[in-house]
Formats: sequence, C-alpha cells, structure tokens
Amino acid sequence: MRIGYACIPLGVDWSTNRKISLKNFSNEKFLKITKLNLEDLKKILEYNVKNNIYLFRISSDIIPFGSHSVNNILWQKIFKNELENIGVFIKKNKIRVSMHPGQYTVLNSPSQEIVKRAIKDIEYHTQFLDSLSVDYSHKIVIHLGGRYNDKIESIKRFIKNFKMLSESAKKRLVIENDEKIFNFDDVLYVSYVLNIPIIFDYFHHLINPVDRNLREILSLAKETWKKEDGNIKIHYSEQSHIRKLGSHSEFIQTAKFLEFYNTIKRFDPDIMLETKDKNISAIKCICLISNNKNKLYNEWEKYKYLVMEKSYNLYEECSQILNTTHDAKKFYNKIDTALVSPFNEENFKNTLFHVWDYLVL
Repeated sequence: MRIGYACIPLGVDWSTNRKISLKNFSNEKFLKITKLNLEDLKKILEYNVKNNIYLFRISSDIIPFGSHSVNNILWQKIFKNELENIGVFIKKNKIRVSMHPGQYTVLNSPSQEIVKRAIKDIEYHTQFLDSLSVDYSHKIVIHLGGRYNDKIESIKRFIKNFKMLSESAKKRLVIENDEKIFNFDDVLYVSYVLNIPIIFDYFHHLINPVDRNLREILSLAKETWKKEDGNIKIHYSEQSHIRKLGSHSEFIQTAKFLEFYNTIKRFDPDIMLETKDKNISAIKCICLISNNKNKLYNEWEKYKYLVMEKSYNLYEECSQILNTTHDAKKFYNKIDTALVSPFNEENFKNTLFHVWDYLVL
C-alpha cells in the first residue's frame, strides 16, 4: 500500500506548474520553464522518498501548453536525458506516478471539436508518461464527462470515442466515479465494456452513492485491475468544514481516515489523498498506520506553534504524548482539534512572545 498526494507539495520551494501566457509563448521561454519544471519534479520525488511517499500525481502543467497547437516543440527529444533520468529514479525507488487531465478534457462531448481536443490532451499525458519509460501501472485518470441531457447516450459516446485513442493511451487510461453524474455502477459498466480499471473515489461516492457497501465496491473495483495495471488505486478525501458541499477538506481527519483505512486495508490499495494540505496529510496518514516515533517528532516541529496559538493546553498535551506513549492516533487527534479551533488573540500573542524569546536566546 502506498499513500500519496497530488502535484504541489507544501513547505518547499519547488514547483512543476510554471506557466507561460499564450501571447508570450516562445521557444526560449518554453525551454527555460520546462527545464525548471523537470528539475523540480526530480527534487519533489526525492523529497517524497525521504518521507516514505511512493505515490504521486504529476501536474498536467509540467510541459507548458503540452497539448496546445502553439507548442510544436519536440520536447520529448530535447529533454530525453532528463525524462529518462526521472524515469530511472521512479523505477529504482518503486514510486508510482499518475496524471489527471483537467475538467475540460471531456471525451464524451457531443461536440467533435471538444472530443478532438480531449484526445489530443490525453495523448499528451500519454506521451509524457511514455517518455519516462515507466510501465502501464502509471495511469492517466479521467471522469466520464457530462450528462448532455441523456446519460445513457453520453456513456455510449465515451465508449465510442475511447476507441479513437492510441494503444498506449488505452493502456494508461483509468476512469473515476464523479460526485454529480456518473456513480460507481456507471463506471463499472464502462470498465466491463472497455476492459479498463476503475479508480474508486470515496468522497465522490459519499455525494453520489450507489446501493453497495464499501467492501463490495472495493472488491468489484479490484477485479478491474489486471496484473499489468498494477495495484488497485483509490482516491480519498473528506468534506471541507468551511466550504460548499463537494469541496475537498483542508486536511485529513485522523478518526475518519482510520475508520476508512480499517475497512479497506484488506484490499491493500494505493491511496491518493485529495486534500488542500497535500504532502502534510500524506505524511500524517503514513505516520498513523506506521506509528513512526522519529517521524512524529519531526512533524511536531511543523505543527507546534500553530497548536500553541490555538490552545496552550493542547500544545502541552501533544508534547506529553511525544515524551511518553508516542501514540500517533492520540497525537494527531490533538492536532485535528487545534486545526479546527477558532482564532484566539491572547494565545496568538503569547505564541509570538514565546517565539521571540526563543529567537533572542
């Protein structure tokens, strides 16, 4: 089982989604930005390995205007060495990477022009993963698309248009249930017809459910993953406590994640976390299932002043846990309580004074 996150780690200086505006696009700018993006991708992967994160979603913006007509640069050849080196690192460390085209990549649209652009975008993502020389367990994730007033016809269009993809793209593509239109049973049907794997998105399922329990769903989903597809992969997130329904949470809550984990761990899935705090929650969830004492100390260094400014009592309780039981569940439950606690001006001032005294000394 791997646990990972999407695209942009927090608390580091690396980025793989630098962009160029269309009006300012030039070969020189493209080459400069692409080089920086690839260099930072390698650094992010190295950071992930140091933190026991072996699942990662690569940003679609890694190659600026990767599928746009303005970009006719042979980036696969120009950056062949860099791409192959990244691929070697991925394979050596048994990392699993994926990509997820955006909401405008709609393969089941009634518009042939939109479908044409969607195919081009999927092929770009395929070319990028192929350029790393990684096997077909490294996937491209998409939704089925829109309803367009007729759900059944929209499913038929997806099936028809899927067949227009290259063989490599067909082997890389996996489909995910969404929160509005196509539920798990819908993607299961398409999976059976096209013989492609399903990404089960737990959060989407909570909003757009089917009449099956979680174990039945995971059992059916796992059957869609063939040996060459790699281990079953799922998406996990929670509802934000401050945003509208369907918004991903700011962080993963300890109790909810462990309840989910204990239900699905028998299926040994790779779990992609879709949450606002990215790598922070990935490390948290890894600590929760491994209870790594040394890692808890490292993570406390990142959290402690945030906890202190919310509640000094919680700060002391966290410190006590680390100095006695090293219980990751209790530790992160205290962190969760602090994260959802309201701003306290007096605690905030006291924390500033504490940090100031520490710096002066």
